[in-house]
Amino acid sequence: MKTLQSNRLSKQRGASFYGILMMLIMITLLFTVGFKVAPIYLDHNMVTGFCQELIDNGQADNMTLQEIRNSVANNLRINQVQGFDLNNIRLRKENGAAVIMIAYETRVEMVANLDVIAAFDETLQ
Repeated sequence: MKTLQSNRLSKQRGASFYGILMMLIMITLLFTVGFKVAPIYLDHNMVTGFCQELIDNGQADNMTLQEIRNSVANNLRINQVQGFDLNNIRLRKENGAAVIMIAYETRVEMVANLDVIAAFDETLQ
């Protein structure tokens, strides 16, 4: 019995070359996707955060669409967010309260001809 157990232990030598290679490929893929996709969501959260702040403060109720876009543009410039089209922001008034709609999609090239498309459609009240 002891020889059987010691024989099994001597054949266990850790991860194989292909196992380590596969693990490195998976980690690289995870980091590549993360570094490409995370900024899209961070930028979107910034834009919606700015618009929601205008609504929460009651400022959006007295602003025109152009004033809201200018305010968002100033905040995006300060936070170095580039590539956001301000025409994606729309304004609607309901019972004197502002409703801001943000709808757009972003495409990011992942690898070669593989792209990631993120579509956003938010209504802030």
